[in-house]
Amino acid sequence: MGYPKEIKRALRTIIFAQCTGVISLALFNNGFMLAYLARLGIPPHAILFLLSITPLMGMLLTLPLAFIADRNGKKKIGGTGLIIALCGFTLLPLAGFRPAAAGRWIGIGTLVFAVGLTINSASWFALLSPIVPAEIRGRYFGWMRTAWQTASIVFSLAVAALLHREPGILVFQMVLAAAWVFSLIRIFLYRRIPELESGTPDPRGFFPCLRTVLKIPGYLSFCAYIFLLTLFTGTAPNLFGLLAKGVLSVTDSQLMILGNLTAAGMIAGFYTGGRLVDRLGTKPVFLSGQLACSLTLALVLLRGFIPLPPVLTVALCSFLYGSLLGMLGIAATSEMLAMVPKENKSLSTGLNVALIGAGLSLSGFGSGQLLKMNVLRPEWLLFGSPMSAYDTLLAGFMVMTALLVVTLGLVPKINHLRSQWMPQNR
Repeated sequence: MGYPKEIKRALRTIIFAQCTGVISLALFNNGFMLAYLARLGIPPHAILFLLSITPLMGMLLTLPLAFIADRNGKKKIGGTGLIIALCGFTLLPLAGFRPAAAGRWIGIGTLVFAVGLTINSASWFALLSPIVPAEIRGRYFGWMRTAWQTASIVFSLAVAALLHREPGILVFQMVLAAAWVFSLIRIFLYRRIPELESGTPDPRGFFPCLRTVLKIPGYLSFCAYIFLLTLFTGTAPNLFGLLAKGVLSVTDSQLMILGNLTAAGMIAGFYTGGRLVDRLGTKPVFLSGQLACSLTLALVLLRGFIPLPPVLTVALCSFLYGSLLGMLGIAATSEMLAMVPKENKSLSTGLNVALIGAGLSLSGFGSGQLLKMNVLRPEWLLFGSPMSAYDTLLAGFMVMTALLVVTLGLVPKINHLRSQWMPQNR
């Protein structure tokens, strides 16, 4: 590439920073924290609540933080967020020493970690936008996401092997301590990323700028569609984990392997989604992805009728569901980047990110509340096969995801769309 040395160095630093920083967040998504919380005796509904705190903070704080970052420096605000996140993450391994108060410690630590992560994420895309040359943006973001997802999987597989040999609480704490060190390294790498765009901010206040974003043709309806899609698909991987742990009685290491299969599926989905969006556009990808998600959930419910061990069926469905989420994510990001203008870019993309966080958090909190209230039958039969309350939730998501096809009219038709990989800070 014939780019200045400073740009090449910055592009490498960004990928290294993501590969080190993603480890801490990956532990929330690959089954590790689910197993850790279960080992500490935290009930399933509380686990869903705790795992939903990060997207909840994204929903509540992304827009005002993006506005603040545009006015006070993206790198300054983002770096502060990383330090706050590190402070919150410190409480997670320490909670293992206080089993009686573990839930409180983890709740506070996760909340502070989520706030710090949201502070950093709010300005992440705007910080990277002027650094990455436009002609390689799609490929670079694809390399970045593949790199950090691969780093996450390698780390997770090593942790799964460790838990298989030594499944004690001390091992969980050692893994969290290692993730803390990686997060610290990421802070130093982040400081080396240049801030190339520090132009004069929009002099108007928050709400006038937000009204401008809301007037982008078709953007609000598209964000509403993405919110609904996330609401009915986002919590399913966590329910897979709870089902495997509570009903199929898998070990902690096997639970992490399920999470890794979801992550590996997402890598496949990034590649497939990019090619399909380039060739067919976003609407066919949304349509096929939604229907395939519903079919995958149906396969989980019908695991008793499939000539495979139930655990293997759930494992295969985890990989397939991860690939579908990756494919849908590429389509959603491609559509968004094609719609947002150059003005107030952080705020424009922040609206979409906030609504994704809203969908994830409401899905997780709602599912957790239903489990807590015991309104779902803990045991029931489907054609003679025993089912659980987790299956009831999955069945509801299966139906709603299929019905969501009728909302595809909210997605504007955009011609000559090239696939993009959002440089998400996660």
